Order: sequence, then C-alpha cells, then structure tokens
Amino acid sequence: MKPYYQDESVTIYHEDCRDVLPQLAETVDLVLTDPPYPREFDYTYDYLADYCPPIMRRGASLLCIVGHYAIPVVLAKFDGKLKYRWVFCMNQFDGTHARMAMGIEVMWKPMLWFVKDAYPQGRGFIRDGFCITGREGQHKDLHKWQQDTSWAHFPIEKLSQIGDIVLDPLMGSGTAVQVAKTLGRRSIGVDVDEQCCEVAANRAAQTAPFSAFR
Repeated sequence: MKPYYQDESVTIYHEDCRDVLPQLAETVDLVLTDPPYPREFDYTYDYLADYCPPIMRRGASLLCIVGHYAIPVVLAKFDGKLKYRWVFCMNQFDGTHARMAMGIEVMWKPMLWFVKDAYPQGRGFIRDGFCITGREGQHKDLHKWQQDTSWAHFPIEKLSQIGDIVLDPLMGSGTAVQVAKTLGRRSIGVDVDEQCCEVAANRAAQTAPFSAFR
C-alpha cells in the first residue's frame, strides 16, 4: 500500500483504517486518536477496538477522547479486547465552551486509557489530568474538530519513548502526527478524507525533525 506522504519519521495513508491497520503487524507502541463525537460516528470506536489490539505491542497504550455521554458505550466496545486502565481529564477551563441542551457547560473532556495486557511497571507516577494551553482547538482553522497540539503532547511524552511508533488511525488534520515528530517518535496517520491527508502532510513537511540537542 503506497503512502500518501512519507518522510524519515512520518507516514500518512489516504485509506480506510480497516484496510491499513492489518498490514502493520505488532509494531505500534501508542495509539492516540480523537474520533468524532456525534452519536452517528460511534462505529469508529468499533474500528479502534477491533483493529488496534492486534497491532499493538504488549504493554502498549491506546488513548481516545470521548464525549461524556459515550463513556459507557465505548467501555463496552473494548471489553475483552484491551484492559481499561484510567481516564485522563483534558482541562479546558479557559476560553469558550460548548453548552449542551441538557444544561451542562462542558469544561473538560475525558480521554480513556486502555492497555494491551499489562502496563509496564517502573515508569513512575503520571498525573491523570492536564491543561490545554493553546487556542487551536477553539479556532479550528484546519479541521472542524481540530484539537490544540497540547492535547497530543501530554500522552505522547508520558506514554511513549523516543523512537516509538505512534498511530492515529482517525487522523483528521494530523495534530498527533505532527506532535509525535517534534518529540522524536515515528508516527503513522490514516484518514479516508484526502483533504485531511493533504493538511496533515503539509504540517508534517513543515515540522523540523527532532533533535535531542534542541
């Protein structure tokens, strides 16, 4: 399968993730993705639960942002496929917020954390919350569901190491792919939307390679 874009650390595919993922073998160290939240896209979590576990290394993590309403739905989809470990709080207290018809102003987003088999011991403590520091997720100049780069920086830095493979099978504008490159990880991004692939490829091409001496 020919990549849409490739450089020394980034590979992007303009394909359905169900076609790409089975070809990756057991090579992925971290899956990090942000599926669309509307209920009609709940099936995308089935893709994650069905196609990601076979290509993850033992001890690898999968993190996905979910709408609050969908937490029990998503947990059920992963039951028996990956081990649920925790939920991270993406603090978005500053700036504007979505207001739900049920009378809730959404101040934070949950990011579910799953692991394959058992999480490696000896990695120390990790905080279960972090702050979104930028405004890219509010301006959404690149994608209607764009997140700020800080959402990807925290889990990639904390749950993977330099040289590891980070996968975003529902890539969108390529935020996770770009951040992985800045942190010295190898990354794979997949999306069915060619415009998303073009945006992600441009971001990757404009991102300087990682240097341990920067």
